[in-house]
Amino acid sequence: MYKIGFSKDTHNFKLGNGFNLGGVFIDCKKSVDAYSDGDVVFHSVAESIYGALGMEDLGYYYSKKNKDKGFNSICMIEDTLNQLHKKGYSIVNLDLLIELDEPKLNNYKKVIKENLTKILKLNEDSLSVKATTTEGNEKNLIRCYSNILIKNEGEK
Repeated sequence: MYKIGFSKDTHNFKLGNGFNLGGVFIDCKKSVDAYSDGDVVFHSVAESIYGALGMEDLGYYYSKKNKDKGFNSICMIEDTLNQLHKKGYSIVNLDLLIELDEPKLNNYKKVIKENLTKILKLNEDSLSVKATTTEGNEKNLIRCYSNILIKNEGEK
């Protein structure tokens, strides 16, 4: 059986010295205003997996009540992948769209994709990392949309 999940994660920017995106540090004069490390890629991917599995939203599993401030979102992805595999599923395809005005991601998209293919154990042709802007309409935010296709590992 195939299942589809979709999610979006959004955070505001504040002055800072960089932020994580798909586990890759983006060196700039902004940081993400978030309780966790604010990695919108990891958050969106995790929630899209939960959605495909028919589970709760991300806040149900990772609220302020059960995590320390600033926690690394790689833990979230690892937990989510454990749930995915425990239920007998694997990722077939993942399509990501990261939306922000600055900084530009042209020099980071390939590295983000390489990091995600390792973490998620995907072939490069099963993952798309795209970036777009808000055309200056929402300069102080970063958003990631993710669409995922998963498959029951017992099926051909």
